[in-house]
Amino acid sequence: MKKKLSRVIAVVSAVLMLGTVATSCKKDKPDPSSSAVEEKYDFNGMKITFADTWGKDLTPGKDEATDRLIEKIDAVEKKYNIEFEWVKVDSGPYWDNMASVIMGGEPFGDIMYSFPWMITDWIKAGAVKDAGAVAKSLGIDFHDGTWNDFIVNETTYKDAVYGFSKKANTIQSGLLYNKRLFKEAKLTDPNELIKSGKKWDFATMEEYAKKLTKHDAGGNTTQWGLSTMDAHWLMTAFMVTNGGDPVDYSTTPPKFNMDSPKNLAGLELFNKMLNTDKTIYLRPAGGDWKVTVDAFANGKVGMMRAEEWVIEYIRDVMTENGTNEDYGLTYFPMGPDAKDYVDESYGGNSYFIPASISNEKAQAALLVYRDLLDPSDDGYTKEERYRNTAEALFPDEASCDVYV
Repeated sequence: MKKKLSRVIAVVSAVLMLGTVATSCKKDKPDPSSSAVEEKYDFNGMKITFADTWGKDLTPGKDEATDRLIEKIDAVEKKYNIEFEWVKVDSGPYWDNMASVIMGGEPFGDIMYSFPWMITDWIKAGAVKDAGAVAKSLGIDFHDGTWNDFIVNETTYKDAVYGFSKKANTIQSGLLYNKRLFKEAKLTDPNELIKSGKKWDFATMEEYAKKLTKHDAGGNTTQWGLSTMDAHWLMTAFMVTNGGDPVDYSTTPPKFNMDSPKNLAGLELFNKMLNTDKTIYLRPAGGDWKVTVDAFANGKVGMMRAEEWVIEYIRDVMTENGTNEDYGLTYFPMGPDAKDYVDESYGGNSYFIPASISNEKAQAALLVYRDLLDPSDDGYTKEERYRNTAEALFPDEASCDVYV
């Protein structure tokens, strides 16, 4: 029923890769000569480093999940005869200097993390290793059901696979709404509208945003109808949920499609709500990403387009601050040219191997990643894992159903 939001991320990736390479989404098979019995590897004490911008607190006793990870690290170090380290890198150098430090032969780590709109530039610079070739040499099949197919497919260019992940799909463009503010404005819950077959569309959202926006005696806005952490993703949501696609994938290479009628109609409403209705709150240029997010968490925004990690942050802020705001999750409304709601999930962000490390170290790094970050050993099915995550994020059944 729901259209997958599988191309929202591809929009960004394809835009950056236009004129360079075209996505083939070719499924690599493991080397047929590899044995069904996993080969034993001894990397002679080699150090394998995971690097990202937040690091990992591995303090024993911190929580159950941390203790399980520590046990897995110990097991992996013994299994492959390696030394493991997880390092935190300052975000500035990490995002700004990634390609140069890799090409200079001193990468931050042997396994690193990237957003899809960042990894494409690094691929073009030759800084990302073909993980597909590394996997094939180990007899690993990225399409065996344990890896995230979306990530693998969307980072496959020609015959090379540059990105991979064991993580489940996550929300990229879900719409949170403050239930208290909705009740005060006498607005029907969007999930109730959808359930009863009534319209949860662009016109309804625009009307809701107007009723949710408030001003003080001096005309200053004290409460906003709609907001987002990232304005670009909000613009994209207006296009995609109207049946548009900012990139035309029918050509090789893909080309911009921003002037299509569906895309323009979505952008027209975005512009109207932002500049005419003045119901959209965007963070000021150069402002901290938390500005609009904190506004929602503190009951100053009615609706919030948000990624899953932003939702987690909002939940934690509400808990820590004791704001007790009641929020729900729904679909971004349908535009007039759309036929169904867009599924708010996508594959997430990718991990990659820097091009400058040796093939042997790349093999060790991929094996360590596979063993450490595989969630399938937690005793739950994939469906149960999704439901558990939903229940940890949302207090009501309707929101959980949207998530799952």
